Amino acid sequence: MAEYQAPRGERDPWAAPEPYGYGHASASALFIAAPLLTAAALSLAGVVGGADDEFQWPGPILLLLVIAALALIASIQFAYHARLYLYSYDDLECWLGPDHVKAFAPDLRTKQEEDQAIWAKYQLWAVHSFNFGTILLGLGIAAALVPPDCGEQPEWRWTAAVVVLLATLADAAWVTYMHMDAFGKTSNWFYTSVHRLIEKARRRG
Repeated sequence: MAEYQAPRGERDPWAAPEPYGYGHASASALFIAAPLLTAAALSLAGVVGGADDEFQWPGPILLLLVIAALALIASIQFAYHARLYLYSYDDLECWLGPDHVKAFAPDLRTKQEEDQAIWAKYQLWAVHSFNFGTILLGLGIAAALVPPDCGEQPEWRWTAAVVVLLATLADAAWVTYMHMDAFGKTSNWFYTSVHRLIEKARRRG
């Protein structure tokens, strides 16, 4: 479909996510990954609750997993509410008809910009809830892998726990880095250090 053009022929785009694919990418995480991770957290919580003698810290593990599940559920709810306010010019033409959109373009454009601001606010809450939930889930899994005092093959369980913990910490560092990059908070030692590591990896690749 042809791009909207202002009356004088100047390009006058409607509001769009930044980057353009952000809406679709976030939907994959918040409407597909989040429910699966919630199910995983609750399933593991059920295992820990039913066999607490097989885990070193059953109580704290259950708390981590339950909070993780609640955070992931919250991310789904925030994302659903946010998605109500994300639509494009093409969507308006499909729903209202090209003639109606053309006749009321200024009002519809203003309304779309306002709605997209609402989407961005709730979308940010959804992303924070999702990231918080995934990090807690990783910590819960790492804690669940720590062998109890009477456990067998403790070295393997400790190795698995350390691997999951390192992966969770790496994920937390990446999430923090992306948040700082998105909000322009790049003048600190953490962002600079992670950025240097990424640049080194790119040069080696």
